[in-house]
Amino acid sequence: MNTQNKNIVAIDIAKSSLQIQTEKKAFCVTNDSTGLKRLHLLIKKLDHPYVVCEASGGYERLLVRTLHQWAVPVSVVNPAMVRAFAKSEGIKAKTDPIDARILLKFGQTKELRQTPCPDPHIEELAALMDRRTQLSDSLAREKNRLDKEPIYTRKWIEQTIEFISQQIQELELRIEEILTMNERLSKRVTRMTELKGVGKTTAYTILAYLPDLETMTRGQLVSLVGLAPYNKESGKTKSKAHIHGGRAKIRKCLFMAAQSAAQHNEVIHQYVSNLMKAGQPKKSALVAAMRKILICLRSLLKNPNFSLA
Repeated sequence: MNTQNKNIVAIDIAKSSLQIQTEKKAFCVTNDSTGLKRLHLLIKKLDHPYVVCEASGGYERLLVRTLHQWAVPVSVVNPAMVRAFAKSEGIKAKTDPIDARILLKFGQTKELRQTPCPDPHIEELAALMDRRTQLSDSLAREKNRLDKEPIYTRKWIEQTIEFISQQIQELELRIEEILTMNERLSKRVTRMTELKGVGKTTAYTILAYLPDLETMTRGQLVSLVGLAPYNKESGKTKSKAHIHGGRAKIRKCLFMAAQSAAQHNEVIHQYVSNLMKAGQPKKSALVAAMRKILICLRSLLKNPNFSLA
């Protein structure tokens, strides 16, 4: 989005504070309802306000939700992009006021993509998927401990495993309830799982962390997820292209889906086989399969008439 005619309000977010920076004013408020009231007083005085903030591990959720309630457009940007911008400006110091000033300049000079209003069901689904991942990781650790634990402490580990397994089951039941309540989300899951190799967990992950999948171009999509290969060449030096960055939660799930599809999906199996016959390592071929699966999911959701080969 072009922000030339907008009054950019940059907000650096911390756990308990919001550092606010405009062209003419800078101040700090608390990251709670009291601080947001002070922010609202500022925004009401501006013509065409546009807020820019960074993704901050969840601390930005209250702000973003409140801005949408006020009908104020907001862009939640990647912190790595802002840090790279700061380095390009020769700024090495990092404090909240400095970060807010950099964020303001970033918003004034870059094309921004407006962050859509979060669906409450999507928000809950993302939180549930986060918790499911945490519990699954804990369950794997406890099972590994059980394999080598002496008999004296095994019963406590077994009890922990039982408790965690029960928690995971309850989370999955709640996820199913959300889909039952939201017909649109349920249809999206059904549509995505038409692709052999993509199971419900992958579909839930896409819904939770990439809800606007079909609104992006192919290039934007693979770059956002971190599946775009980047060349590294200088003079006579030519290194292999590598992927990096992006949304790791989606990438991890897609890797598992690609492994399954490479065995059970005829199209993906042939695609991976051809790449490996051409000299690509298996891992590179699987990454290419991840890109193909992601683009195929986009087509399935964007075009109701799209059919799988």
